[in-house]
Amino acid sequence: MVPLALSLDTCFGVGDNLKLFLTVRPYNEFMNTPSVPIFFACLAAFFTLIGNADRPAAGAEVVVSHPVSITQADVFVGRTKMTIRLKAFADDLELLQGVEPYEDGSYDSDELREAMRDHGAFLLERIDIFDASGARLDGTIVEYDAFDIPPEGLISGQLMQHTIGYRVEYAYDQAPEYLTFQHEIVDENFLYPSELKMLVKQAGSDAPYAANVKPQTPETIRFDWDRPLQREASGEELRDWFDEQREKTLGITSYGSVYSFIYITPTEVRQEVLIPLANLAAMVDFQQADPAYLEVEEQGDARQLIEALFSEGNPVEIDGDVVPPRFDRVDFYGLDLRDFAMQAEQRRVNLANGRVGIIMAYPTKSIPNHVRITWDKFSKTLKDVEVIVFAIDKTEKTKFSTYLTENTYEWNNPGIEPLPEVVAVDFNVQPRLLTIPIVTIECGIFALLFTIVAVCGLNRRESKKGITLAILFVILGILTIPFFHLRVPMPAAFSPPISSRQADAVFKDLHHNLFRAFDYYEEDDVYDALAATTHGDLLRDFYLKMRKSLEVKEQGGAVAKIDEVKILSGEIAAAAVGQKQLEHPEFAYRCKWNLLGTIEHWGHIHQRTNTYDAVFNVENVDGTWKLTDFETIDEQQGRVKTSLRKF
Repeated sequence: MVPLALSLDTCFGVGDNLKLFLTVRPYNEFMNTPSVPIFFACLAAFFTLIGNADRPAAGAEVVVSHPVSITQADVFVGRTKMTIRLKAFADDLELLQGVEPYEDGSYDSDELREAMRDHGAFLLERIDIFDASGARLDGTIVEYDAFDIPPEGLISGQLMQHTIGYRVEYAYDQAPEYLTFQHEIVDENFLYPSELKMLVKQAGSDAPYAANVKPQTPETIRFDWDRPLQREASGEELRDWFDEQREKTLGITSYGSVYSFIYITPTEVRQEVLIPLANLAAMVDFQQADPAYLEVEEQGDARQLIEALFSEGNPVEIDGDVVPPRFDRVDFYGLDLRDFAMQAEQRRVNLANGRVGIIMAYPTKSIPNHVRITWDKFSKTLKDVEVIVFAIDKTEKTKFSTYLTENTYEWNNPGIEPLPEVVAVDFNVQPRLLTIPIVTIECGIFALLFTIVAVCGLNRRESKKGITLAILFVILGILTIPFFHLRVPMPAAFSPPISSRQADAVFKDLHHNLFRAFDYYEEDDVYDALAATTHGDLLRDFYLKMRKSLEVKEQGGAVAKIDEVKILSGEIAAAAVGQKQLEHPEFAYRCKWNLLGTIEHWGHIHQRTNTYDAVFNVENVDGTWKLTDFETIDEQQGRVKTSLRKF
């Protein structure tokens, strides 16, 4: 059973009445919410009111002042100018500007007027607005509306009945896509809670955005100037609008949320965390010259601190073993970068709207049978994590939360077999044998000798005898042709070439193995797999050349994963690479193929199809077919296509 508590949402006084607005929340959430100090402050004010009800100050009206500083901001965002109308309760002059009543409970009217102007400058300084790049916008107070002070002046407790208005203008060069609002409308000791109640309206849209911003809690809003949202939009139009926004932001629609993308593949488990820099700043002691920014030269040390933070805890178990993370990337982003597969250009980032992308890889030799991932990185500012899991061909969403007793995701292999090993292609072409009839040849030799004797005989008798013996050996040689054979390999120069069908089959297997090797994650495993197919310098040369061709410059040089290889055409080549003389049945082969490569991070899929045309030397090395050399004739890189996973 979850314990419940009454949580105070709003507390303010109207006249002599103290009004409390309460909701029911889980007890542990209640104890960690900023409303708690407000609640007890209101209780203290309430009992103070009761305790002092029978002894008011002479001539004074007892009124309870705000225990919370509440400032209302009506924001109108135009393409080149933003106007904010601020409204503050006058009792903030006492809470935040140090105005104090005299002993008789009255205020100095001139001091109040001066404090009203000072409070405008105070709000202008304490309300920060940042653009997408993290630069702070400078505003100007163009008008302020002071409340009238009656001739008899004001006495203690009456300030809350009055409000002060300010109109502030901000100018910029182009329509902002993002604006981040943050405030520190607090006293110097942070004793009094405060709220900035914002109502933001975009030019061209009649659907305002409302937010209740707590101190040092950034609120980021995105503006679509091509298609502003209209309040009268139908349900279908609203769905289309939100789908369009999701596509434009590549699925990252909440700028203050923490996302964890978990990938489970046949060769690795990967966890990608996208987290606001402000959340990390509350967990890690960054060394900063300016507390509002993290400079480029400070990001190296910050990166080490972040890696140290995530190296401890957050255990990932694969088949029962805790596997330490390997950090592929820790990048710092501004709001103007929405494709986090790209390695962002180094620049200073604002703590209010900066984000950090962390990629942690947990390699496996083959597809795991069981994966268990735990999240334990919670803090006062990080209470929930949106989790999206891509496990082979399955997608699901879950959540890690400080309000949950168990923050673990588990995956069991549903029966998917591991990828087959790369196996060498046996040299199964039998050499052509030359059959030699030994006895027949010997008989022929004797027949030739006796013929010579017959021709060169000294008399007719010897000649006749030689001819007779020669004829007998010829007959014997003919009769022994089917017998007594000696079989020896035919010299390579006289061997027939390998057939086209055999060459196609051999090269297809070698070509398949060549790219299967790139399914492995670790470089050593890739090399070992390539060694079954390549020989000599080709192993290293092909690895480096293929890795370079798989790099996607548009994605910061990230290397694409090979998804599909399709042979378009192939035939035995007229000449070998380097004009090398290949002995039959070794051959050169020209092949043209398409290679589909994919890069995926944070649910963004980037695909590109490259086309290659090359000639390979195929030789017999220690009883196996291997590729020994290659030459690229043509290489064409296709356009990168970006899509978004549905989650």
